[in-house]
This record gives sequence, structure tokens and C-alpha cells, in this order.
Amino acid sequence: MLETAALPHGLNARVAQVRALADAKGFSSAPERVWEMLALIHTEVSEATDAYKKGEPLDHVGEELTDAVIRIFHLLSALGLDADALFDAKMARNWQRPHKYNTVRGG
Repeated sequence: MLETAALPHGLNARVAQVRALADAKGFSSAPERVWEMLALIHTEVSEATDAYKKGEPLDHVGEELTDAVIRIFHLLSALGLDADALFDAKMARNWQRPHKYNTVRGG
């Protein structure tokens, strides 16, 4: 097992780490699986929602959310996207938005 200090930093490094695991464990990253990969992300978020609703320990909710992040990273790798650049651009855009942007009833 890797020491925490030895783990890669940055989103692209994590995306590569997830892709290596997916490839090693036989999970395809083929373009025809994109729809399935999107559905699996949704499934993990739904599992986190269900765990929270049922009052399960927050560590379990966090585990399900981490599963969603792993699946998102796998999809980003399959699409050949630069996760760091996308994240940085989106955060910069969001910082420029007004308070509670795109909401009518809160959020």
C-alpha cells in the first residue's frame, strides 16, 4: 500500500491513479461506456443520499461520495480531459458570479 506522502497530488495525478486501477482491474474505458459511466456516477451519489437519509455514519456517506469522485475521475480519463484545467477554469468562473447565482428560492 502507498504511504500518504507518496500519493500523487493534483486532480490529473488522481485521474491517472484511478485510470491505472480501472485498467488493472479490467474496467473498460471505451467510448461506448460513457453513458454507463455517467449512470454509475449517479448511482454512487444516490447511494450517498440514501445513506445520509437513513442516518448512517458520515464516514459511510463520505465513502459513497468518494466512490462518485473515483467514477468521475475514471470518466474524465476515458474522455481524455484535463481535470486540473477544467476545475481551475470553472472555479474562476464561479468566483465571478453574484451571490447565490442562478437561484430563485435559495440553494
